[in-house]
Amino acid sequence: MKFPALLALCLASPAFANGLDDIKNAITPLQGQGVLHGVYEAKQQKTDLESKTAKGPDSASAAAQVDEDATGLQIRWDRALLKRAADDANPSKGAKKAEALLGLIGSSSAPRVAQAVNYAPKFLESLAYSQLVSERADTYQGKPARLVELNITPPDDNNDKVKVKENKHVAHVWLSADGTPLAATVNHSIKASFMVFMSYEKSSKEEFTFAVLANRLVVLKREDQGTEKGFGNSSQYRNSYTFTPKA
Repeated sequence: MKFPALLALCLASPAFANGLDDIKNAITPLQGQGVLHGVYEAKQQKTDLESKTAKGPDSASAAAQVDEDATGLQIRWDRALLKRAADDANPSKGAKKAEALLGLIGSSSAPRVAQAVNYAPKFLESLAYSQLVSERADTYQGKPARLVELNITPPDDNNDKVKVKENKHVAHVWLSADGTPLAATVNHSIKASFMVFMSYEKSSKEEFTFAVLANRLVVLKREDQGTEKGFGNSSQYRNSYTFTPKA
């Protein structure tokens, strides 16, 4: 066989496909046409590092029934939970004002829940500005997997009042044999200044566990922890979000 023909054959071989392309090819068809039912649970914990008192972390947890199909998404919160959140945040009830639960329910918005139960579009958006760093054979939960490292470089925000000093996002993604993501970790490091005299820093880590259900890439669990400093505040947080499928 002549060399050009041999080269063409090798380049056409699946062995030369890279992990970034394999992820795109695997999740592009997963656009959420199926029917999915389950429970979405959110837990948040935040500690004010600037507080001079011995106050513990603000924490809250809440769960909602989720139903989604090709026509739309339904999120159902228990009425008693909503009443408790409103009462906690209302100082006229005679109790100390506490907004953690109300804030948690508010942040568990329809777009956020929709993303959790159909993550492929968001993943593809991130992959559009990602670069492959390396890939190697590895294991995940005791089974063979491929580990892909990516640098994620989101587009700069066109804001004259914001100067971004650092915006690093490094992802490690474990893939099954067909390129479907099984799990991922993403480390974030952000440093910026606002209007010259205000600064902001954030260092965090996200951990994802995925599954393919009802023609969707579902985030079964996402854990998010880190520290933030800026605007006169410094805090540490640890959050988790889970989706438990139901028949």
